[in-house]
Amino acid sequence: MINMDEKKRILDEIAEIFKKELDDSNLNISYDSSPKSVEKWDSITNLVLISAIEEKFNIVFPVEFIFSAENVGDLCDYIVKNASAN
Repeated sequence: MINMDEKKRILDEIAEIFKKELDDSNLNISYDSSPKSVEKWDSITNLVLISAIEEKFNIVFPVEFIFSAENVGDLCDYIVKNASAN
């Protein structure tokens, strides 16, 4: 079972990464945020975002996961299940 407090902490940290990497301090990131709902999140910035998230959480996303993840919630769930303590 996913710990909701842990998932919220991870979401908050991911949101900060999005704000920094997309250069938008007013960006509102939720579990449902996706490339369809975040204007600056395209295929190029996705690489930057994934790299920053991997570095922050000391994790490497499998390529298949990167292509199948649909939203920020998918990233949070994967991190909760697979990240080492950070």
